Amino acid sequence: MQKKMRRNWFVFTTFVLLISLIVGCNGSNETNSQSQSETDGDELKGTITMWGWDTNYIEVVSKEFNKVYPDIKIELTNVAAEDYLQKVQTTLASGGELPDILWGERNYRGKIFELDIWENLEAEPYNFDKSLVFDYLDELTTSPKGEVIALEQSLTPGGLAYRRDLAKEYFGTDDPKELEAVFQSIDDFIEKGKEVQDKSGGEVYMFSSLGELNEIFTAQSQKPLMDGEVVDVSGKMRDVIDHVVKVRDAGIVDKLELWSPQWNASFADGKHIFFPAANWAPQYVIKPNDKDGEGRWGLMKPPGNAYSWGGTVFGISKDSKEKDLSWTFMNWLLLTKEGAEASKLVNFYIPLKSVYDDPEFVSSEDPFFNNQDVGKFWMEEIVPELEVPKISASDSVVKDATNLILNLLNSDPDVGTDEAISKLKDEVEAKLPDKEIK
Repeated sequence: MQKKMRRNWFVFTTFVLLISLIVGCNGSNETNSQSQSETDGDELKGTITMWGWDTNYIEVVSKEFNKVYPDIKIELTNVAAEDYLQKVQTTLASGGELPDILWGERNYRGKIFELDIWENLEAEPYNFDKSLVFDYLDELTTSPKGEVIALEQSLTPGGLAYRRDLAKEYFGTDDPKELEAVFQSIDDFIEKGKEVQDKSGGEVYMFSSLGELNEIFTAQSQKPLMDGEVVDVSGKMRDVIDHVVKVRDAGIVDKLELWSPQWNASFADGKHIFFPAANWAPQYVIKPNDKDGEGRWGLMKPPGNAYSWGGTVFGISKDSKEKDLSWTFMNWLLLTKEGAEASKLVNFYIPLKSVYDDPEFVSSEDPFFNNQDVGKFWMEEIVPELEVPKISASDSVVKDATNLILNLLNSDPDVGTDEAISKLKDEVEAKLPDKEIK
């Protein structure tokens, strides 16, 4: 009897002790979590250096970040995207000091990812879990070693922006869904584009630049440039160039050069209907170039695949002396709800999937786009369909060479797909003499 009582008492006291430990641990975790959030901002101090090209973005998000971490200063040195890789290479060659946070622009990312200067964000002490972000980003943030070395600054879904006034005049509707039903293929654009040319006496074009078409068609292609160790120019670019030539020959696209002053002016001139647009385009391209255009713009899905255009990543330099502070900033900005709110101030959409579980979080009706909900357009209609091929160090070479070929196609209407691809391969081979090109 006594043994049985002692055994029951032991079980009882053990149970009570276990419950106390569980409650204590839960209370301790909540307290630690709360105190961490309350004290980290006051305790962390220092300066994070970075090179980059978007001063407005950094000013806006840093202001919000400093409300939580008032003693962490963000110091940005302005470097243009096209000069970034060379600056990094020159700094490495001279034994200079890289910034704490490195940037990587989409076109040049493959090349800069080959440099052994990036921290592995999946390793200690960062322990980044890539299941938190959209799956397609893995191809855009992974090094040749298979390590996630950067986080995407913003999702970059792409669609078609269009002039509502011109769409209404020439197609009888400015409703995006009705226009998507009309334009389901390149052939539909060609057919309607010829009608527009006829009705306008040759004054109004469907697009302003072959460069625009190249951006869309290349981004829609799911074929990677690299076939093993071979640079597969034909496999990646033949269909793209063929589509560009087909639209050029139909006479529905103007001859402006993408990003030129003339192209910038085309947003307001009333002579061009459609423009490729990523989520950054309204703020950085369309609105600045059509200052009186409020209410006359719309967004629609393009025919074919959804596409991603542009984008920047942030990573931490292996030589950084402020790795903890750098990760604090990147984690807050790109992997928290608070960072998502800050990014929304500049119409950027962070890669963290969970913030979009609330459909109202992304909702953003824009008067410039006739109160169309542009946020839901990007996040509900484009992002779920996005897929991207793996980037490579050769991508930027092929892109630069393609721009030369586009100039040739613009200036010589007799140049067709076969000749254009042949010349493109020659250009790439001259830049990559050690690579096999096909």
